[in-house]
Amino acid sequence: MTGALVRAGATELRLNASHLSAGDLARCVEEIRAEDPTTPIVVDLQGAKIRLGAFRDRPVRAEDRVRLVAGEASGDDVPLPHPELFASARPGETILVDDGRLSLRVIESGSDCLVAESLSDGTLSSRKGVAVAEHPVVLADLTDADTDRIAAVANVGGVDFAVSFMATGEEASWVRRLAPRRRVIGKIERQAAVENVARIAQETDEVWICRGDLGAQLGPAGMARFVASFDPRRLPRPVLMAGQVLEHLVAHPAPTRSEVCHLFDLLERGYAGIVLSDETAVGHDPIAATRTAAAILASMAA
Repeated sequence: MTGALVRAGATELRLNASHLSAGDLARCVEEIRAEDPTTPIVVDLQGAKIRLGAFRDRPVRAEDRVRLVAGEASGDDVPLPHPELFASARPGETILVDDGRLSLRVIESGSDCLVAESLSDGTLSSRKGVAVAEHPVVLADLTDADTDRIAAVANVGGVDFAVSFMATGEEASWVRRLAPRRRVIGKIERQAAVENVARIAQETDEVWICRGDLGAQLGPAGMARFVASFDPRRLPRPVLMAGQVLEHLVAHPAPTRSEVCHLFDLLERGYAGIVLSDETAVGHDPIAATRTAAAILASMAA
């Protein structure tokens, strides 16, 4: 698969480390390097991105009560292995799940348990991202899981790191402490990063504008205002656009005309490239999606 993606036009290979243990990540990188010794690999660290634990999908309806627990979950409890969220979420605040596809209003909060009410019908699914709408959840350093992931692959050539939910750019120094000669990519996914985007660009080697979580944090209109006003040419680092750039390719052989027009506009505005996500992670034909995206980009550059 790796060779086919590269032949189709992929210039870098992104691994979402949020879904991989350190051992699993090391095995994935080893398998890629056995097939392809040179194509850059970007390990996308979880950073301050908070995710639900592992459990069986659970449908919920509006006004259903959901109990989120930090420890071992039983019955209908939903595991959330992030003590920093329990320390910061308060009653009345809103927890956004899966880029805001499901919203939960906190009713009761404790050091290891939250009770929340669903604001709409939807499905709670394993390992989906979670955020507090009203404020960021702050980390003081890398999580133990990210530290282990970096250590597992830091000695492999051509492996770089992206930091999810970066806030100030300081997070780059946490990564470089463990992998000093590797590129660090700053992901713009929340209000703090929007406010500090110039500093983040100074502290990192590349910047990704990630519209999925950014839309969940700022709201669709707020995200759109930022993207419309943001000029990537003002930053001293390459800027890439991520998040539903060619979403139609998830289930179809060609993007929509609207997506193609938007892609052309991104290039004209100075973006250095795009990051495919669902198009290749869960799409019906990742290789065809990559080939299509690469061909469109090449034709626009001609």
